[in-house]
Amino acid sequence: MRKICLVLLAVMLSLSIVVTSCDGEKETIKLSELNWGSAQFQSAVAKIIIEEGYGYDVELVPGETIPLFQGLRDGDIDVFLEGWMENQQEAYDAAIAAGDIVNLSFINDDNWQSGFVIPTYVIEGDTARGIDPMLPDLETVDDLKDPECVATFADPEDPSKGLIVNGPVGWECEIVLNEQVVTYGLADYYNVMNAGSSTALFASLKGAYDAGEPWIGYLWGPTWIAGALDLTLVEEPPYDEDVWNEDHGCGWPSVHLFIAAHKDFEDKAADVADMFREWEMSTATLDEVLAYMQDTEGEPIDAAIWFLKNRESIWTEFVPDDIADKVRDAVADM
Repeated sequence: MRKICLVLLAVMLSLSIVVTSCDGEKETIKLSELNWGSAQFQSAVAKIIIEEGYGYDVELVPGETIPLFQGLRDGDIDVFLEGWMENQQEAYDAAIAAGDIVNLSFINDDNWQSGFVIPTYVIEGDTARGIDPMLPDLETVDDLKDPECVATFADPEDPSKGLIVNGPVGWECEIVLNEQVVTYGLADYYNVMNAGSSTALFASLKGAYDAGEPWIGYLWGPTWIAGALDLTLVEEPPYDEDVWNEDHGCGWPSVHLFIAAHKDFEDKAADVADMFREWEMSTATLDEVLAYMQDTEGEPIDAAIWFLKNRESIWTEFVPDDIADKVRDAVADM
């Protein structure tokens, strides 16, 4: 009888060990992988830190803003990385009000958009490249009406007017910039041309920049091209919410870049949620990383490894020292 009891005790202990092991297994964390460079880079950084530092498996779920944000609300995604708050305010507010998601942090609010971006050499010249200042007195959007400005930014198809390069049709910026051209009284002086894509927009600016030619148009940051080129924003009236809502006759507002989690994520991975609460990256940092990715023709994972190796002062603020040590050791071999 004693032997039977011992055997039963051993079996029970064995089962207990198995159950404890199963209960202690960490679940896979699903992160959004939105379809633009800065978001893809940050998702890659988060994946490495979470896997190497915290010991969770991570699945990146690629896609566009609307379906991925709905996936967050439904619990199909755990964390939504780099939402642009004001661009999806209605959906964000509804998800918060319903209790489907929680905000973990704001990545930054120093990003920018403008429809009147020019290479700095247009104003200041570039002695190293032998470029003389073209429009040394250009400061504000009102100055763009000056005949010299119009002639400098002349439309090759209609030299009587200047040319402003807009974003692709369907982008919110495309609607805003067209309205600003009217509001600022520039419609009689400039034609507006839509780029076919972000790639075409960047190519237009880069081609002019490399040739030392004048260019004016829409751009935003963080982007790789903003990090790679010396650019200036033509001054607009300061942002005013009432003016913006009326006719967009002022500078663009900064947008809050946010990280949100599904309502149950805290229970799933409280330690990772704490990391995201500390997550911050300036636009200058994202510009630098995106420029590095462009220069090296690398993928987001390559930029993430470079960042983790070369910008420890930033990411080590997100995590405890023991986690930082694990990540540091892991990326040393990558």
